[in-house]
Amino acid sequence: MQRHRYYNHAAQHTRGINVKNRIEEIRTERGIRQEELARAMGVSRQTISSLENGRYNPSIMLAHNIAVYFGMTIEEVFIFEEQ
Repeated sequence: MQRHRYYNHAAQHTRGINVKNRIEEIRTERGIRQEELARAMGVSRQTISSLENGRYNPSIMLAHNIAVYFGMTIEEVFIFEEQ
């Protein structure tokens, strides 16, 4: 039961963080198509589209892999804002 209460507390705490990203900006500056990035990341083009439109937040591993692919840090690609 204690575990369940901790989970709820953690979920409430993270609701106040908004995650934005610069994936589309960086990708288009470099002439990379969504399909190319998706293939390199092992995800669908729709996943890349959802990331770019803010409909989906990536796992930490996907965020890391995208940053590495661009030769950047996670913080340079993803912007974390408290609400």
